[in-house]
Amino acid sequence: MPSRNIRFLEPRYFGFVIGLLVALLVFLFGHYTNIPDRLELGITDFYFQMRILSEGVEIQEGVTLAETDPYVSDDILIVGIDFNALSRFGRWPFPRSRHADLINSFSRIADQSERESMVLLDLFFVEPSDRAYDDALLVDSIAENERVMVETVLTRDEPPANYEELFSRHDALFDNVGRITSVEGNWQEIPAYFGLQPPLSPYGRAAAGFGHANMIPDTDDVFRRQALVAKSSRMVAQYALSDLEADADLVDESRFERLAWRDREGREHHIPTPISSDELDTLRSEIERRAPYRVIEHEDGTEERVHLVRHYRDEFVPAITLSMAAAHMNVSLSDIEVVFGEHVRLPNPQQRNPETNEWEPFVIEDGDGATVRDEIRIPIDGSGNMLVNYRGPRSSPTRAGYQTFPVRSYAGYAQAPPGPDPDTWPRTRAVRNQIVMVGAFAEGMAADELTTPYGLMYGIEILANALNTILTSQFITYASAEVNVLVLLVAALLVAFTSSFIPIFRAGILTLALVVGYFVVTLLLFDYESYLLNFIQPALAMVLTFVSVIMYRVLTEERDKRRIRQTFGKFVSPEVVNEILENPPELGGVDKELTVMFSDIRGFTSLSEQMSPQELVNHLNVYLSAMTDVILDHRGTLDKYIGDEIMAFWGAPLSQENHALLACRTALRQLEVLENLNAEWPRERRIDIGIGINSGIMTVGNMGSSGRMNYTLMGDNVNLGARLEGTNKFYQTSCIMSEYTYALVRDHVFARELDTIRVKGKNKPVIIYELLDVSKEPLVERTRSSRRPDR
Repeated sequence: MPSRNIRFLEPRYFGFVIGLLVALLVFLFGHYTNIPDRLELGITDFYFQMRILSEGVEIQEGVTLAETDPYVSDDILIVGIDFNALSRFGRWPFPRSRHADLINSFSRIADQSERESMVLLDLFFVEPSDRAYDDALLVDSIAENERVMVETVLTRDEPPANYEELFSRHDALFDNVGRITSVEGNWQEIPAYFGLQPPLSPYGRAAAGFGHANMIPDTDDVFRRQALVAKSSRMVAQYALSDLEADADLVDESRFERLAWRDREGREHHIPTPISSDELDTLRSEIERRAPYRVIEHEDGTEERVHLVRHYRDEFVPAITLSMAAAHMNVSLSDIEVVFGEHVRLPNPQQRNPETNEWEPFVIEDGDGATVRDEIRIPIDGSGNMLVNYRGPRSSPTRAGYQTFPVRSYAGYAQAPPGPDPDTWPRTRAVRNQIVMVGAFAEGMAADELTTPYGLMYGIEILANALNTILTSQFITYASAEVNVLVLLVAALLVAFTSSFIPIFRAGILTLALVVGYFVVTLLLFDYESYLLNFIQPALAMVLTFVSVIMYRVLTEERDKRRIRQTFGKFVSPEVVNEILENPPELGGVDKELTVMFSDIRGFTSLSEQMSPQELVNHLNVYLSAMTDVILDHRGTLDKYIGDEIMAFWGAPLSQENHALLACRTALRQLEVLENLNAEWPRERRIDIGIGINSGIMTVGNMGSSGRMNYTLMGDNVNLGARLEGTNKFYQTSCIMSEYTYALVRDHVFARELDTIRVKGKNKPVIIYELLDVSKEPLVERTRSSRRPDR
């Protein structure tokens, strides 16, 4: 079990655990904070800005050649109240009779088959004009045109004192155009609009359609969404909390009625109905604790503190863009299906054939061809908002500049209005079946410039982008939460794998490539499929996983280096230790071709009888230190001291192709050093040694118990080396090597064949040689690790 635990903690395995932990932390970070979402908004803006755009080129006077975007509807035309119009008609706002001239210029044409699909006035007619005659002219022109759409504005504030008159204006609009009645989902919980600024009732009765013009800013005050369906709430009654009774039938949900209360921060809370006695007790406790009270004075002079519950009736107001799209597709408001949190559905859409003026099945045309649609499903969030698929930056007022949508000047249509005589009407205005959108298009003219992913844009063009999103069905779809979590997990685990198994520098380069590659994938998905995958969280997970795994690897490798120093620092030279650290070998038991050397003092017993124990220890330490230095100088590994015997080997932990020759040189150098030592010692303390050398396949590695291990050798070839050391005394030699060692060094040594012997434990006889000398040619040290380096 301990070895399994240690293996589990190795970077190659534990890196995946780190990846899982990082993915979990990043997920929780995104779940409990809005920081990743705010950053994601900036990434989405960058996706918009990366779209390839082209400007028009004026090829001759008055003729501009421009490459068209297949995802921009040909049916949208912006008529801008631009600098040209201001210069011609004077100070803004224009008299409403001027707008009547504009409307008449579209409706009064000889060939009525060349008529526009509709006209939107992105203007507000909340207050009467200073000249009632102007209002009358404009209302008459709207009624004559029969295709004019007007706007209402919804506000979060409480309605003013004359709210009944304002709601009656809204009722006029609903009675004239119709209502959205098929509403599903959690409609009670979506944010409500309590105030409203509808157009004057005559305008509402004359208009062909209406909708609200509200745009929804994100947390960074950039307008990316429009509420396709907004909830307008009208309070019909108030109840004292104490007057509520359990199981009382106070609201009619079929008429979209509901009960709600407000806390001290002004947040509204829905009260599900009917309500049981226990639920009512809980509700009273919560309201008394969190809601403000109202002081009511009675006739007798006493005061009473009461908490109020409000009874609302809701109307669902379409966005002006939804109303225009529905009218353009011959879909009535009553046919529209709304499911909050899912979609707005337009069933059986149609389009008008400009040649026959008949309705035909609706066809979506894009870069892949034409597709007949039997319904249009617009994805919306839980509050009814649609993400606007902006197709480009603000359009230039002139055709020579970049134009997402064609823009024509208000002055071109309003400056010469046709009269009531049909004989004087022009044949066409070249707007056949187009949605004409009239609005401000001059800087500083009105507070109608809003920040979008492409920067400032006039409100009329923002509405054009929203309308275009519906007409072309280029809806931006968010990846589901499950898909985003899966991508986050895969990204973290992929980087955990690469960072655990490949060198650090290459892992860093690969991680950077993965982040960039993932960004390109999300960009292409957005550009070609209008599909939004989260980028920030997976990218953050990849970077944090890389950093965490690399830090763990560094800490683990430092621990391994300390372990290697502890294991080999006493047995090999510092230079060899450094090589081991650079190219760590496998430290488990492995079979390798090695050379082992044993050296032992002859006559040790008689030597020990001549000295006291302390003198003997000091004497042996001098000898053993000198012999050990020779071993380490020749890149050998000191295995152990066995009393006065020394065991060393070559070829591990670092592989050495010339391990046998190194052992031979070590043996002869030990004899030279010992001769120098003996020259300094008195005769009775001189030492004579025997050395045995053998080469072959041996098992090398950490051996012992889990609590105490030694790096050592095992095998028959090790035993043969020990036997050869003891054989020296029979042949009166100092260094004997086996035929296996001799075969490896025969071209570099001088040796004398001694005999063929059969040592204890071996049935096969072995030829032995006395090592006499080694060639003086420089030794080419060639070492390689026992496994390929990993960095």
